[in-house]
Amino acid sequence: MFPYLKLSKEEVEARIAATTPDDVAAALAKDRPGFFDLLALISPAAAGFLPRMRERAAEARRRYYGRTVSVYAPLYIGNTCVNSCRYCDFRIQHQGTARKDLSPDEIRAEAEAVRATGVDSLLVVAGENPRVNSPEHLAEVGRLLKPMFSYLALEVAPQSEETYRLLFEAGFEGLTCFQETYDQERYKYFHPAGPKSDYDWRLRTQWRAGRAGFRTLGVAFLLGLCPWRPEAASLAAHAIWLQRECWRSKVQFAFPRFCPTEGGFQPEHPVSDEDLELMMLAFRIVFPTCCMTVSTREAPAFRDRIVQTAADNMSAGSRVTPGGYAVLADHDVAQFTLTDKRPPAEVYAAIRAGGQEVVFKNWDNRI
Repeated sequence: MFPYLKLSKEEVEARIAATTPDDVAAALAKDRPGFFDLLALISPAAAGFLPRMRERAAEARRRYYGRTVSVYAPLYIGNTCVNSCRYCDFRIQHQGTARKDLSPDEIRAEAEAVRATGVDSLLVVAGENPRVNSPEHLAEVGRLLKPMFSYLALEVAPQSEETYRLLFEAGFEGLTCFQETYDQERYKYFHPAGPKSDYDWRLRTQWRAGRAGFRTLGVAFLLGLCPWRPEAASLAAHAIWLQRECWRSKVQFAFPRFCPTEGGFQPEHPVSDEDLELMMLAFRIVFPTCCMTVSTREAPAFRDRIVQTAADNMSAGSRVTPGGYAVLADHDVAQFTLTDKRPPAEVYAAIRAGGQEVVFKNWDNRI
């Protein structure tokens, strides 16, 4: 569990299991539901309230995000990694994945290919290899890409507060870091070696970035590694803590389900479409102002539906291969299997067909 939550896993599970339909109805009736209401809304008892939850979540989404969907694309600049994560094809022991770190010229070519699709928000992703992706190199990447995109975010190895200040000055404003699992014992099992084995360092990543000035702090766990309800409770507690500690920043949720990998890892706790939707609706209801992303891990029909009720941000035309947009566009050396393989234009058309507007850029720097 999130270590600053003053409840044990057993206490959280017992409270969720004891939830009645009346408790769910009471949570939905509140103007400002809180943490314990979220536990009710993710409980098995909430399954019978899905239609009402869709309505309530859609109301909250429209209030703060209107009928718009922001789009972004990930740009993988490298997949070399020094970690030993048991579930990831980027792990250092996995020999089946071709390794590549893009040069500055290749990064520029990739970025130009993304920009040509209309996307104006970019998430820079890299394997955790400090010898390649040093603070200076990441800052160089930021300075290279910032003139091309209005918004840059990072999903790389956790950094120090000092490094995040350097990266913020280089143009990065958002950060995403999956905790993978909040269960400390399972975390040790899944991350037996490498820098990522340090649970506490990873847990406070967003806090350090927020102190350094980052405007958007992305939090998530990897759905499938552990039972999802205690993990969702920890995610909510993490978000509440960040809202208090980093009040100048906005929290952004993602709900990445485990996808098949070349290495063949099978998650012990798969999450169904119904449970994923229930969780996303609950988080939209309890955290109405927070951002929420749905990735190309999910099927087109699910993505098109969930942006109507919960998510406000989605990727378009993603490639999870270093060089996948231009340099190695005919290869598939990916971190995970994509489910929504529609080109960006089809994603935009689907958004508009749902009565929503595609947002490529929604703010400008004043200076």
